[in-house]
This record gives sequence, C-alpha cells and structure tokens, in this order.
Amino acid sequence: MKKLIKLAILLCCIFFSISSYAAEYSLPNAYDFFISRQAEKHDNLPQYIKPDYIRDDYKRVLPDLDNDSLSFFQKYPIEVHLTSTFSYSINANTFNMRDLFFTVGQTYHNDWLQLTGFVTAFGYFDTHDPLSDYGYVKGNAGLYDGGFQAVLFDRILVSARGRAVYDLSTNTFMLMNHFYDTTLDLSENAPFYTDIQDYQLPQNMNGPGIRVGFIGKHYEIAYSQGDFMHGIPKALIAKFNLPNIDLRFLYGHENRNAPASWTNELSSHLVQVSSTFRYPFLNNKLWVNAIAEYTYRQNDVREVPQGSVSADGKHTETPIYDADGNITGYNLEPFAPDAHYVRLEQAIEYYMLNIALREIVQVRGGKTVFNLEYAIYGKFQAGPSEFTIGFQGSTDGRYYIAGGVKF
Repeated sequence: MKKLIKLAILLCCIFFSISSYAAEYSLPNAYDFFISRQAEKHDNLPQYIKPDYIRDDYKRVLPDLDNDSLSFFQKYPIEVHLTSTFSYSINANTFNMRDLFFTVGQTYHNDWLQLTGFVTAFGYFDTHDPLSDYGYVKGNAGLYDGGFQAVLFDRILVSARGRAVYDLSTNTFMLMNHFYDTTLDLSENAPFYTDIQDYQLPQNMNGPGIRVGFIGKHYEIAYSQGDFMHGIPKALIAKFNLPNIDLRFLYGHENRNAPASWTNELSSHLVQVSSTFRYPFLNNKLWVNAIAEYTYRQNDVREVPQGSVSADGKHTETPIYDADGNITGYNLEPFAPDAHYVRLEQAIEYYMLNIALREIVQVRGGKTVFNLEYAIYGKFQAGPSEFTIGFQGSTDGRYYIAGGVKF
C-alpha cells in the first residue's frame, strides 16, 4: 500500500506537469525531438530548470564560426562555473562551508563536433565541532573531476572523466541539500559530520570512467561506468527537460559494501525516479515550484560495521545454509536493509522572496522516519550569478542561517 501511495504521488506530479507543458507549448514530433539537427538549431523553447553544471552533461549554445567579427575565445568559449553552500548551525554554534565546486572548461567545435575539456576542484571546511578538541580549522580541498565531453553530430555523447557515474538528482528549491557526497571525507573527524542525518541520501559510489549515449537540448539517454577498486559503479540515465518540467530516471548498480573484494552477495541496486516542476505566473514574477522523487536503495548501508565482513571481504558472520548444511549465501539484513525514500518539495518565488517546504520519508529496516524542513530566503541575481541568503529549519531540531552562490 505504501508503494502504491508513493507511485500515485509521483504520477500525479508528472501528469499535471505534462498537462501544463502541453497547454502552453506544442510538442515537437519524434524525428525533430530526437534526430533532426536543423530542428534543434531553430529550437527556441525555454528551459526553466537549469542543469547541475558540476555533475550533469548538457548541450552548449555555441557561436557561429563563420562570423569573422568574433575573436578566438568568442568562437571557442571558456566556461567558468562555481557553486557553494554555507551555513551557520544555530543549535550547534557551528559554521560550515559546504560543497564548494569550481569548474573551468573550454569548447572547440565545428559543424559535426563539440569537444569540451574541463577540470573541477572542490573545497569545504568546518570552523567548529562542539564534540571535538582541536585547535585548527578543519577542511579539505582537491581535484573533484576532470576530463572531456564530446558531442558528435549534435546527438552522440562520448565522455571520459574522473567522476563518470551519474549521481542522484541534485535539484532542490531549499537552501541546503537533501543529500551528502560520499566521495568526500565524511568520517567522524571530517567537516560537518554532525550535520549528516540518516534520512539524507548518500550519493552513489563514483570513480573515473566513461559516459556514452545520446544527448539533445531537451533530453539525455546514456550509460556510465566508473572504476573504484572492485566497486565498478555503473548507471543508466534517461532525462527529459521540457520548458516546465524535468523528468529523470536513474538506475545504478555498484558493490558499495565491500569494494576491497568483489562479491555478488554485496552488490547493490539503486533506482530513482524524479520530477521537477516550475510554472510562471504574472509575467514570470511569480513561480510555483515542486519536486516529487522516489528512491530505492538495496543494501542501504552508510558504512559496513566492524566484524560484519570477514578479512577476505566475502563472508558475513551470518551464513545461510541449505537443507544439507551447505552455505548458499550470507544474510546482509543485520546491517544492510533495503531502503525507500520519498522526497517532496513545494516552493513559491515572488521577486526575491522564496518560501519552500521539503518532506522526506524514509522506510528502512521496517522503520519509517518522517522529517519536514522549511526555508524562507532571498534570491538575488546579477547577470548569470545567483546569490541566496535566509533561514532553514527542520522538525528534528536543526536550525540554520544559510546561503549560497551559483554562476
């Protein structure tokens, strides 16, 4: 029954989103949408939901090489993107700078090829952890991603990069993220460790590898695979970004629980279906926004408890025997139950004022956790840059003054 309710909520959001799109815009035919190069060059449909410039693939809008008035760097543009979130935890008296990412890339192109080389750095720090005794600011910085993205004939995607596997959806209308990045240092001595909640989604395992598939201005269908010890994370993505709605399906598979030694018993499946919706009123002065998302994680474990896996990484302490006394497998339930997550967001933007709600339901190991988060903040835009500052609270007793920057 619970699964039916989750599915009904998601289908309703998708239905109303598609209905609003169809009422305002005429859908292109299948040939123009997926194949025709000329149709895309003359496509002026808006995209209200911007991609994650750090993690996502996206089609660049590139200048005409035959325009002799353009300089070299105008013909082959350099892109610079930065995103960062900072917060002050009122109850913990702690300031964090979270997930700062800075990426720079340059695109070379002609009539049949777009080739973008890029590199992405990260940084984060925590100025104070009340439970720790130390004398210096805790932080970290380093190389997050890098590589190239090639789009052949405006449709065929080939990419090799340091962080290749498609991540979970990062779309949100709140000040702070609903997920945490497991590729960064999140041990007990790491920055903002105390802010990670059990109902927050851990990003999937990642590593250097490839992405291959098909990409257009409004869609992407692709396969990705990375190399992380014996984890071999991989993911399939199908994504559609129409003027008022972003539809996204992600399937992932990885050996997250015992990457040091390959074993099928510890392999995990991940499925996420999400829909992001934005609709304008009053000549784009008022926006109504919403997100509906369902995520299933098999063997939803944040870390393998000591003693659960033997030294060879292949056996747990709870073997499963057949009628003859032979071991047929190993029971993962004590430490790795399956988990279901439902995330719903509702938001209103009116000029600079933003009011947003987020509901997260986690069903894990027979236990259901519900949390409500709320935010009110101002959003200021200057050209391509966006700045936010405001307040976010939660029913689990966490309160923040938070903000961020994107460009």
